[in-house]
Amino acid sequence: MEGYEIILEQLLKLPDSHKTGTINQIYMHCPVCNHPKPKLYVGLMKNSKLLGYDCKHCTFQGKVGPEFLSMVGLDSTISKEYLHDYKRNKKQIKTISPSTKMEKLNLKVPDYINPKDKNKIDYLENRLQKTITVNDLKKYKFVLNFEDFFHYNNYDFLQFEKDYKQRNYLKYLAKEFSNHFVGTLSVDNNKINLRNIDSEHINKRYMVYAIDKSINNPYMYMPDIPIDLCTTNPIINMCEGNYDIIGVKERFIINESFNNVFVAVGTKKAYRRVLFQVLKMTGFLDAKINIYADNDVWNKSDTFIEHEIPIYREMFGEDIKIFDSITLTYNKLYKDFGDLSKPCKIESIILK
Repeated sequence: MEGYEIILEQLLKLPDSHKTGTINQIYMHCPVCNHPKPKLYVGLMKNSKLLGYDCKHCTFQGKVGPEFLSMVGLDSTISKEYLHDYKRNKKQIKTISPSTKMEKLNLKVPDYINPKDKNKIDYLENRLQKTITVNDLKKYKFVLNFEDFFHYNNYDFLQFEKDYKQRNYLKYLAKEFSNHFVGTLSVDNNKINLRNIDSEHINKRYMVYAIDKSINNPYMYMPDIPIDLCTTNPIINMCEGNYDIIGVKERFIINESFNNVFVAVGTKKAYRRVLFQVLKMTGFLDAKINIYADNDVWNKSDTFIEHEIPIYREMFGEDIKIFDSITLTYNKLYKDFGDLSKPCKIESIILK
């Protein structure tokens, strides 16, 4: 008998559990909403030896594992074979980098463009001033549609949330994200930085969604661009925002030279931390560092660069000595580099 068959056999022994007309599927009481009638369907997942569950009354969904079995009053060790399959499947979703020790989810951006996401494509094409292709989606790790992304990866984004009200709220957010936001996926594939395109119900420009809340990596975003780790002329290009680093790539470094690293750090205070993380990943200790900084006082002063230099010198401290050069570059005409439809006039200064 297969492991999942043993689990189903034990679930059928619970009060008011019944078989359905579908093989390897039953329905039973839901431990979350406690509906008086058995509304929770449990059955074999497609192309898998794992069981999934879905309550037709509330939003309780996910894969049957030790936590689910405990919730319904069963010993999680009733089938060691099933438990082994479950743990192996869960392990395949997450890996750990040997160089950085960062946990990473094995999730991918869908390799198609759905016509229903035309508003996102229009937004990207206007902002980046180019025709967006599937290759662009993969290169820049664009998440056009939140729900499609999880469906494509066969991943339940609700699996870690058991509270009934919170699950309903996340389902509402998922619809808003899917219809009105476009995302970019972090380097560990765990955080989706979502840009509001045209939502009338959420007034935030950006929202960040963490997929697996147990992963505590600091935030960083890197386009999926090949790097030659043996290059003799490495360059690390850094920005605060995801669209800024995409804009830098599209504006200034059109040809694929494979010696350029592109990374967004999220916030000004994170430059040093993210830089050392990139050094762990690449070994580029002799890299030239280009910081395309936000021009926070672009409309207030013509001498903004001089005001910013001490901030960056203090940020790197004594560590600044190990780098051959660090260059600060600003857009004098606009706040940053993330919108190619806006004008750009750069001014640079050597920090070191």
